[in-house]
Amino acid sequence: MTATTLDTLITGITPAYQGELHRDDAYAVVLGLLDHCRAVNDNATTDATELWQVLQTIPGWENFGGRGRLHQLLHTAESDAQLRRAPGGVLLVRLDAPDAGGPEHVWVRLEGRSRAEVEVIGADPWPSAQLHAPGPAWWRCTGCRANSGIQAADFEQVRDDASEHAADCRALPAPAHRPTN
Repeated sequence: MTATTLDTLITGITPAYQGELHRDDAYAVVLGLLDHCRAVNDNATTDATELWQVLQTIPGWENFGGRGRLHQLLHTAESDAQLRRAPGGVLLVRLDAPDAGGPEHVWVRLEGRSRAEVEVIGADPWPSAQLHAPGPAWWRCTGCRANSGIQAADFEQVRDDASEHAADCRALPAPAHRPTN
C-alpha cells in the first residue's frame, strides 16, 4: 500500500483529515483500513499486526492512541458485528460471505420445489438459547447453485429471499458423492 493510497483512504473516511490522524476518527479509520486491506490483498485476510504496520504509515498515526487502542477498537468492531476473528488472530470483515474465507454455519435448511436444499448460512454458530440471529446471513441453493452473493443481509430478509427461491427452484438435489475404491 502506498502513502498516496492511504492518504486518499483516510481523507475519504475523515472529512476533517489534513495530513494528521485524529483519535476521534479512529474507529472509522480501523474499519476503512480493514476493508482497504481486503480489497488491496484480493480478499486475503489480515491480522492486528499487519493492520498496526499499515496504520503506522499514516501521517499523524501517533495521535491514534497506540496498539492497545487498536485492540480496543477491534474488540468494539467485533461487538458491533463489523468484523469477526478467525482462528490464529485473522480478522475477517463481517460482510464477507463465509465462502470468501472463514467458517460457515447452516442456520436454516429449506426444501426446494424439486427437493434441492436452500441453506441460510451465517459466519457464527447459532447459540441454542438465542431466539434471534447472531449476525448477518447469506443463502445458497445446493441444486441450481444460485445464491445471495457475498454481501450479507439481515437474517429475516435473507430467510424470506431463500424461501422465495425454494418455492420457485426446480433444481434436483445435488448428487451424493460416492467414495471411489
